[in-house]
Amino acid sequence: MDTLDSKIISVLPNGDGNAEFLSTPDVHKKLEVIESDAPVVKTVQRRLEELQRLGFVEMKKRGAAWTWRKGAGAGGMAGKSGAIMTREEALALHMLRSFTSRQIPTLVAEALSDLFKVADKRLEMAVTEDERRYSRWAEKVAVEHSGFALRYPAIDPVTFATISQALFHERKLEIVYRPRSNVTNDKCKVILPLGLVEVGGLVYLIGGTEGRSNPTMYRLDRLARAAMMLESFSYPCSFKLDDYVKQQRQFDFMVEGEVMLKLRFLNGAGDHLLETPFAADQETRPTSAGLDAQGTVLLSQRLRWWLRSFGPYVEVMAPEKLRAELAEEAQALAALYRR
Repeated sequence: MDTLDSKIISVLPNGDGNAEFLSTPDVHKKLEVIESDAPVVKTVQRRLEELQRLGFVEMKKRGAAWTWRKGAGAGGMAGKSGAIMTREEALALHMLRSFTSRQIPTLVAEALSDLFKVADKRLEMAVTEDERRYSRWAEKVAVEHSGFALRYPAIDPVTFATISQALFHERKLEIVYRPRSNVTNDKCKVILPLGLVEVGGLVYLIGGTEGRSNPTMYRLDRLARAAMMLESFSYPCSFKLDDYVKQQRQFDFMVEGEVMLKLRFLNGAGDHLLETPFAADQETRPTSAGLDAQGTVLLSQRLRWWLRSFGPYVEVMAPEKLRAELAEEAQALAALYRR
């Protein structure tokens, strides 16, 4: 597709609802305004017919005349790129949408929905065998996530959009939050939106409160209401979301400090650590029964959840306090199954 196609699409009315259609001569006149060397009407007619075949333009007969407007999904960014989108770009967009499993990318992708429609049309218009390979490629790639799949609560797209706008414009948010301990709460509170973080399928809003130094985490699916206020705030220069997440480890839940973790794995349960270490200073030693591993980690609830997932195939050798805690849990678990 050449530049002329993009210019033709740019002068056409959007394909929304009752939007008008333009005749070919009217399209030509609009082109003459933005193009000093506009092509003749017949050339414009041929390009419009081709764009209609590709799905980027809608055509409607008005008596003997043909009239035109943008096709659905050919506005905005899609309108600028649709006519010149290569099949490689269309395939990349198709794959991006197919393998976006996390909630934040999925919600953000709503803004690109028209672009995805254009990509789908581009792949559907395969004529040659080489072109059809692009369409078939998507059927040859799959992604499966490890672990037991939970159905996480959905987030209201309107709520997400409101929070995103407040975060972008640095405006205060008025929210009604209903934690598990108070699911009928109707009291409003005003917070300062500082960031969004997705952890294990759940999305959290990090919100500050005026007069308090430490921000609070709010699960987005527990927000009963969110309204962006007109009042802005100064984003605190002392707050860094990356530091909050990665260094303060707020999402490790109840962090208790660093420990030297020593583990003994059985029956190959820890072999994956040879390629995906749990600590930067991890050391491993093969044994007749499996694998011994040690490294410096943050003691937290998340670490405990990870250790429990191995069941009887891991033994905590150190620290002693964690070993005793998990041993007590194992005894309680065994008692349940003796009933």
